[in-house]
Amino acid sequence: MSDRITVLRNGELVGEYATENLPQVELVAKMMGKNLDDLQDFEQVGQKSRGGEEIVYEARGLSSTESRPFDFRIRRGEVNGFTGLLGSGRSESVRAVFGADRVTGGRVKVKGKSVRITNPREAMRNGIGYLPEDRKRDGIIADLSVRDNIILALQVMKGFFHPMSKAAMRKFADEYIQALQIKTASQDTPIKSLSGGNQQKVILARWLLTHPDYLILDEPTRGIDVGTKLEIQKLVLRLAEENMSVTFISSEIEEMLRTCSRLIVMRDRKIVGELTGDEMTQAQVMKTIAGGEA
Repeated sequence: MSDRITVLRNGELVGEYATENLPQVELVAKMMGKNLDDLQDFEQVGQKSRGGEEIVYEARGLSSTESRPFDFRIRRGEVNGFTGLLGSGRSESVRAVFGADRVTGGRVKVKGKSVRITNPREAMRNGIGYLPEDRKRDGIIADLSVRDNIILALQVMKGFFHPMSKAAMRKFADEYIQALQIKTASQDTPIKSLSGGNQQKVILARWLLTHPDYLILDEPTRGIDVGTKLEIQKLVLRLAEENMSVTFISSEIEEMLRTCSRLIVMRDRKIVGELTGDEMTQAQVMKTIAGGEA
């Protein structure tokens, strides 16, 4: 849309460039303050993991008050995604997996064992983590500190009658602030004072601290800068390399194609196709959404 682009970083002018002379990857490098060599994988974030043989989570006929019955499985170390237009049912489906909405039917197995997951605490006990679509409404607790937001899920798993020591909480917070490069004045800073991208990293830290086998990320890069988006995409692929199973949901189909090795396509709250390998193109995704056939 523009003829000229002015790049700012950390409150300072980086430069002013003619749009036609500034490729996307170079623009990102200037915004992030990195060399082009560091971003050579911007278009292809990394080697997508297809996962191993073990099925970590499997559902048959799973339904909730907000979702229709569906079948779903994910293998250890796999990154898959639910895609579809707004209102297609992708978020409602993963909320059913996590028990965030009232489950009304279906059978679930975790690592081959039949389990009953009807609320988030049961999901957490079965090694499932969930980063929600609406960060401000369902993710952060705005008035609490960065530290308290990070340790929240682990404390819930331990039970509030078994509080963690201050030393343990500070240790965990420091570890993940450094690991995810969360920009905050201190771990005591209220999370509402952080940028959207850093708030999202805090929620990621919350779930990584519980060491889940299966992590659901619903719109983890919405409303954050392009540099943090790339960091989160790389983190997802690194987690898969470490044998964590990940479901990744994004409104940006290109981002899904860069990150996932299998896409489940939804329309009208039903699964209408599943794409892998050479089928995973933007054109094929849109064709499946429109026609209901892969």
